[in-house]
Amino acid sequence: MLSLLFVIPWLATASGHSAIWHPSMYGFNVSKAPDGRDNRPVAPLRDMDFNTWWMHGHMDFPPNKGDLFQLPAGQTVTTEIACTKAATSYWESGEGGDARDGNSVCPESPMATFHTNGISGLGGCGLAIAYKDDVRAVKPEDFAVFSVNHLCVWNRFTEFEVPAKLPECPGGKCICSFFWIHREDSGGEEMYMNPFDCAVTNATSAVAIPPPQVPRYCPVDKANCTVGAKQPFYWLQKEGNNIFNDSFDPPTYTDDYGFKQGAQNDLWDSLAGTTSITSSASTTTSQAASSTTSGSRVAAVSSNGSSEPNFPDVVDLVGSSDPNNTISSLNGTENNSSDTSKVHPTSPVQHLLAGSSRKIRGCNARQTSGQGKQKRNYVMRKRMTKDQSRWNWW
Repeated sequence: MLSLLFVIPWLATASGHSAIWHPSMYGFNVSKAPDGRDNRPVAPLRDMDFNTWWMHGHMDFPPNKGDLFQLPAGQTVTTEIACTKAATSYWESGEGGDARDGNSVCPESPMATFHTNGISGLGGCGLAIAYKDDVRAVKPEDFAVFSVNHLCVWNRFTEFEVPAKLPECPGGKCICSFFWIHREDSGGEEMYMNPFDCAVTNATSAVAIPPPQVPRYCPVDKANCTVGAKQPFYWLQKEGNNIFNDSFDPPTYTDDYGFKQGAQNDLWDSLAGTTSITSSASTTTSQAASSTTSGSRVAAVSSNGSSEPNFPDVVDLVGSSDPNNTISSLNGTENNSSDTSKVHPTSPVQHLLAGSSRKIRGCNARQTSGQGKQKRNYVMRKRMTKDQSRWNWW
């Protein structure tokens, strides 16, 4: 029987929020925290210390033993998305009576209630899994996103595809969680996390998911996408963040960060695809060496087979005719490296300036707002000037 996972934005407030509703979830009936603050599963998370936002602060409110959300490998599970528990199939355990209205997410409410200005303004949501059976033993780096829906939140009935190779859970139980971040023009900046007990059924593979990595922003240069399993986004908290975009640049569960629609069948690519990835990088290098139209290059995959990108230098950001020029040489700090096996052709000018955020040597440069203002999150901004002899990053 098809399991139902309920993702519920809250109707009663001016801004819509989203949570999961299912007997397997932690905090299924929680309304307030001991300190009196709103701690409903639908309450958004922002500017909180780790113990407050992690697992939504609901670890003390576990589901009943045996209440598991079933994840049939290779199949699809259907979720309900609504603006209040009363608009779901669990309305009897909520307040306000039966408010369901077909496939409507927020009955008799505008789209702004569920944080979007239209179907093109959705940022997607994801389900993640940690292969541990004790919620208190799970760490942020344990969660791997296994399914994504780009049209979340839009319809009340939303489907998530489960990868066919997802292995079964140790002891018959895993810890899963729902994650959602909406676009920057659709309400206050925040993130959502709701854990639940889950179990993988119909498993045919025993290959474990490799340790998930932080997703990288890769809207143009897909070779810069994180290879293999990816962590959820932990964002805008006082501590415990794994991504540091500012509030006007929310990370999304979309192709821009390497999250394809549906089952994340690339979870194991960092294992099985190591050789092919390196080979691909080498092939691209040959193409770059023969190209006379552009010398723009960015480091790709390291020669040791690592799934993490190696950023030894960012090369020729202005399309120099000399493909051997590097930022190091332009600044008089040449490292004399002649290894070109780790580069591929791209357009760093486009890569740096086309969107609101780019990654340079592992550093994020983020746009805030206003007349071209920039915010420096790590080491450098994405603006540069040139004097008589060198390029200066500032």
